[in-house]
Amino acid sequence: MRKGLLYIILIFALFTSCEEYYKPDLEVGPGILVVESHVTNDPNQNYARLSLSENFYNSEPRDKIYGAKVDLIEVGGQTTNGFERTPGYFTFARTPVAGKKYVLRIAYQKNIYQSEQVTMPPLPSIDTLYTTHTVEKSYRTNVYGEPELVLTPGRDIKIDAPITKSLEYYRFTWRAIIQWHYDPPALAGPPPPAYYGWISKYDRGIFNLAGPKEFSISEKVNNHTLLMLGYDSRLYLDSITQIPDGWILIVDQYGIQEASYKFHQKLNQQFTAEGSLFDPIMSQATGNMHCVNDPTKKVLGFFDLNSYRQSRFYLHLGNGEKGIVKQRRINQFYEITGQGYLRGIRPPFWEGYN
Repeated sequence: MRKGLLYIILIFALFTSCEEYYKPDLEVGPGILVVESHVTNDPNQNYARLSLSENFYNSEPRDKIYGAKVDLIEVGGQTTNGFERTPGYFTFARTPVAGKKYVLRIAYQKNIYQSEQVTMPPLPSIDTLYTTHTVEKSYRTNVYGEPELVLTPGRDIKIDAPITKSLEYYRFTWRAIIQWHYDPPALAGPPPPAYYGWISKYDRGIFNLAGPKEFSISEKVNNHTLLMLGYDSRLYLDSITQIPDGWILIVDQYGIQEASYKFHQKLNQQFTAEGSLFDPIMSQATGNMHCVNDPTKKVLGFFDLNSYRQSRFYLHLGNGEKGIVKQRRINQFYEITGQGYLRGIRPPFWEGYN
């Protein structure tokens, strides 16, 4: 008995004494230039942001970029100098023209960095928007700490978009705004003014991409899902006293090149990686920037040249699979804050059932 106890003590001591936090020695070098750019036909969206990569163990604030110069160059045409609003953040006053080729050029610390030539695509469009019934499956932790399946009935919001020789690939973002009203009870005298409010739901997922399917000869992007909205308004509203008045859906659609499509596809693969052996590695998401004067010098980033169009729709989804869905395109583009309310008057952007 005593001998067995000694063996147990020795084994326990062996394992506890060998436990040590491992911190591998990683090479510490100068930060690599990182270029994040987004250039469209909308001047409010055009920018290039420069930064430096960080070492793995670095916990200090990221160094800002000073003294850089950024230009948007039309091949065979004009050069638009970037305006530096804050250190390393540049905007452009001139917008690119569909069908013309552009490069992004950066001068920083005696080095010249330049993108590949990218052609500005024509303006995108949505042929049709429609909805289909669906049941979304998700999991949540119950009071016992166990995963529990949750079924959420609702509708998938889908679109069809054209495919042409000059525009085959798209990227989408969206914002869905649920409208609500509240009628306060009349305690005495005439009824008090009603409240009209709204709450926004934002696109927080991976990049929503669309393009021709492999080996397909279709001339359209068909049946492409943008988002799912549940029938139950309690998922989105703050109180049971708020009565839903339908959705305003804002769709930002970008026409992109094949290289941008593939780049964002690889980013999606990395964002959804689960730690398996076959997950993509970061180096597989290569950009389209290079150092002109020193090809061995690394630079990270992508010159993303997009055509842009916004579409808006009103949606009333009904209360179930057999309910009547009402929808229409909205032609007025008001600025809408994330959420808020007015008392006694509908907001100017308000959309109703009729």
